[in-house]
Amino acid sequence: MKRNSIAILTVLMALAFEMSAANAQITIKMPDISVKGKRDKNNVTITGKDTTTGKDTTTRKDSNPGTENIYKSQRPTSTPVFLKNSIYIQAITHNEYWKMKGKSDVSSWVPRLKFDHFYNNDKRLNYTVEYFNPDGSAWFSETLEQGNSAADRTVRFESPSPYGGVLDTKSTAATGLFGFKITDQDTKQVLFQGKFKVGKFSTENGRPAPNKFDFFVDQDWLMPYGMIGFHHSDIEIGGIPPEVSVWIKGTVDAAELEGRIFYKDQQLASTKDGNGSGVSDYDERSSQFAAAFAPQNYWKRWQFQWNNFRFDNNGGFNRDYYPQAHYADKNPGGYVVKIYRNGTQIRELKFTIAPDGRFVVPGYSGQIFLPYHRIILPVKVIGSAEKWNATAWTSESFYGNPIPGFTAQ
Repeated sequence: MKRNSIAILTVLMALAFEMSAANAQITIKMPDISVKGKRDKNNVTITGKDTTTGKDTTTRKDSNPGTENIYKSQRPTSTPVFLKNSIYIQAITHNEYWKMKGKSDVSSWVPRLKFDHFYNNDKRLNYTVEYFNPDGSAWFSETLEQGNSAADRTVRFESPSPYGGVLDTKSTAATGLFGFKITDQDTKQVLFQGKFKVGKFSTENGRPAPNKFDFFVDQDWLMPYGMIGFHHSDIEIGGIPPEVSVWIKGTVDAAELEGRIFYKDQQLASTKDGNGSGVSDYDERSSQFAAAFAPQNYWKRWQFQWNNFRFDNNGGFNRDYYPQAHYADKNPGGYVVKIYRNGTQIRELKFTIAPDGRFVVPGYSGQIFLPYHRIILPVKVIGSAEKWNATAWTSESFYGNPIPGFTAQ
């Protein structure tokens, strides 16, 4: 019986094959195969280029037409990009002078240089810096050390530690206008060169010590420079708060400061609002002892952001998280930021959002690249509490390399 069943099944299969071959009309339906994994409900991931930098980016694009991100995340490449605003020269003071052995009450100093590249750090770069005396004669040179990639995807280049090195053999007790030049030794191209002004102040209280000082580099040129842009995290998701920063001279506590932002003469938000709004100290320019002995020779960059002032960026974020937010890219026009110290206004800067939702970029910005869509803005310094040289920026900006077209307020 079993053998007969097999024979019958064989005949039926043969007949079916002949019918399909004759008609060629039978459609074979494959099973539905789905790809498992996380997928955004409203967005897909695409790759492309940021048209402002030409760099490859990964972009979240809304599946609805006309909602592409206004700003895309920026990433460094194997081509190093010098960040001009990061360059910093500090005077390192030593309470000895190699030309006067055995005396501990004669101060001297050496420069220490640092700057950043926006760079993926895929190879070592061979940079040296040469220093020059006020009369133009050669002082000394050193090879710069290359650091690791930082959280913001920049790479630091800086002088090696002077302790046990150039402080014991190259230090000087002179002040004045010194020069420097950074060179790529592999290509022999000059990356940057400039001049820096050195002064000094006493660190003694009461006891006379005519040769004991702290030396500092004058950074007053920083005062009229501000900045606005985004954090280095991914921005395609949207709902991102812009960051605004200004330089303030002297020792200040964050609790003393407040930033308020205005649109069409109406206050939108204050850093005192809480819930992500606030003030943070970001960077400083100082000598070793200025904060304690001479706060007039101490400069710090303070950063301000507001929970209710954001960029929508056509992202896929949940807008219910920020029910009171004002989205700048959806509200073009002029904005004003006012900075207060203990209730008294000390700074003011302005920026504009274009109809396309982007920052209006000043003409001079093309001469100084900043990552994460940041731009430099002129800042108005208000009040007389901070004593500073209001004309220093005209010739001393970026150590003798002012930006053509930039004008302080």
